Amino acid sequence: MKKKILLFLIIGFLAYLNAYSQSKFEDAVALNFKNNIVSLAGYFDNDNNLVTARQIAKDGSYYLEIGKYDDNGSYTVKKILELNNDPSEVKVKFNSDGSKAGVLELSPDRAVLSYVDMNSGTILQDFKLESAKDFFLIPDGRYIVVTDITGSVLLDLGEGDPILSYAGETALDLSADGNTLFCKNGSSIDYIDTKTGKKLRAFQFKDYKTVDFDDRGEIILSLTNSGIKVIKLTQENIVTLKEIDGSIMPVASSMFDYFVIDNAGMRGVYNLGGNLVYKSRIDSYNLSKTVFVFGKEDKRMALLSDKGVYVYDFEMIKYYNKLAQKYPDLFMQKVQFENDQDQENRASRVKFQKSSMVANVADEMKVSEGLIKQNQKNSLGLVELKISAIGYYNPTTEMYDVTLSVPVDYLTNKDVSTKVKVPKFQAEIFSKNYQNFKVFALRQLNRDQTGVDVFDINIVNDLNNTNYRCLMHRTLPPNKLSYNDMFAAGQKFFEMRNWYETLLNLSDFPEDFTKNSVVDFMLNQSVTSFFDEKWSYVMTLNPIKDSTQLLIYLSDFPKTFKQIDEVNSLRQRVVNNIMETRLDRLNQYISDKMYLDGIDYMKLITPSYYDPYSGKDIEYEYYKSKFIPVKNNLLIIVAKRAMDGTNWSMAVELLNQVTKDYPDYPEVEKLLNDAKSQMK
Repeated sequence: MKKKILLFLIIGFLAYLNAYSQSKFEDAVALNFKNNIVSLAGYFDNDNNLVTARQIAKDGSYYLEIGKYDDNGSYTVKKILELNNDPSEVKVKFNSDGSKAGVLELSPDRAVLSYVDMNSGTILQDFKLESAKDFFLIPDGRYIVVTDITGSVLLDLGEGDPILSYAGETALDLSADGNTLFCKNGSSIDYIDTKTGKKLRAFQFKDYKTVDFDDRGEIILSLTNSGIKVIKLTQENIVTLKEIDGSIMPVASSMFDYFVIDNAGMRGVYNLGGNLVYKSRIDSYNLSKTVFVFGKEDKRMALLSDKGVYVYDFEMIKYYNKLAQKYPDLFMQKVQFENDQDQENRASRVKFQKSSMVANVADEMKVSEGLIKQNQKNSLGLVELKISAIGYYNPTTEMYDVTLSVPVDYLTNKDVSTKVKVPKFQAEIFSKNYQNFKVFALRQLNRDQTGVDVFDINIVNDLNNTNYRCLMHRTLPPNKLSYNDMFAAGQKFFEMRNWYETLLNLSDFPEDFTKNSVVDFMLNQSVTSFFDEKWSYVMTLNPIKDSTQLLIYLSDFPKTFKQIDEVNSLRQRVVNNIMETRLDRLNQYISDKMYLDGIDYMKLITPSYYDPYSGKDIEYEYYKSKFIPVKNNLLIIVAKRAMDGTNWSMAVELLNQVTKDYPDYPEVEKLLNDAKSQMK
């Protein structure tokens, strides 16, 4: 299992790189080295150097060669271990520090598993097995789990004896602490206590091709017959958070913020919303003969494939966007190189200065991270959605297929297909009245500040006072905590009166969570208190300078906000100020005698202003008292000039727009009659 690697989270900074815009150099700056040696397994030592194991043959015998690469890709053989026979396949797994390893030799007639001390090369234990497919080293160093097509068994590494049999359970993965096995049992996924064999939980999961568990098995990434699915466990069931089109095995970051798909010479990195955040060219390789190795402290990744060994330095990739801006001479876009060596030469220049460059940008990003978090907090608000359509209802699961119109940013929506749990006795009411139901959600700026995240979607059935939780669509990354831990964190923040963090942690709980009544109470209290605090912040903004930002923030407040009248009053002030600013501009045109420009510009000063964020037409309160007199005077000035130039039709057109409350309207009528008579 991948251990606490934020590999693909850090690539999120590259969201602006899309399609095929990268040059090979852009990968070269992240590439430490490439070597044609084919390896079976590896790990990064404490100095972030890659140690690998590969199978070799010499003088009719077969060996496991252990070697190390330095930063330049130079390879040094460290140890050679003799294998027991001529294996058709060898699987190697190292413990966390590389001091021990399990070596499984598979042949048509037998399987041999060895537990080896890698420092001395001594075989500590040998297991002769009738059959085996895979194995997992328990982190405590005392046990090993071996699995085959019939089940799995727990073996004692000291005595070499079987301790426990897991009949019918084919181990797929192991939790980070080694206490839980994630197993396949027919069409069921079973969670087994490693030391006791007790089944902790189980759920039905059919038609999957690959499955990837996070460190605790709380979140699952799977390639299924219908595409890629992101799944989270509830107390009693599993919930599909995302369904993403795709037919290639995804490799997830252990924190499950991102996943990678390598296909046909291209690497794509996606967030769990299914959005591409990074793409680059790579050499094609055989997916079935590939191992990803992740370094300590998220610094490196190795790709061990049938084409050789590739080592990437993700400290560079992590800050690539900022580095490219700060050091443009080294990070030119779309540059043409004479040959591959040209690219490597430039990459070497970057690597030579890498430490200081990365350190500087990392310090800058710490400040940026704080600003992003603050912007997200300030932007949090309540938004009303719509159910666009409903589809199939499954009475067994009590799930309704629905389509929601969900905001992508503050002005754009997209339809998202999702599911909502509706009890059977309410299904008919739901189907007949869904168009009248209100749908509310929380929204905030996304991390890249390019759009909005939506979460805590609730459908409100006013007919029988029921709320339907919709946790199938959450554009925020799935919370890595279990629901019990999320509840504990939310409760802690609630007691600290940190309303923002309370809302983030207590949102999107499933229907079967046992403490939902307490969750709902804390959520409701937190929403009220959060908007009280947000109102205090909004009141500090300038209605003129921050007019657009204010209109966005004011649209966040729910209609039930106790000071909603003041919210509407402030929105009115903002609209008045927008129009007053335009009126000042119009008066400047008149002062500068740019009358025709003024005529064109005054079309922007209207009786009301449409606020796209709240969806309301807001009256300009001073339209008649301030704007109309200026408009009338300008129309008359330009009409008189048109008459002086014998442009009678233009004069008539302008004078017809003068309002009858103009103080000297009889003079306007006289001018209008004169112009009309000249047109005959």
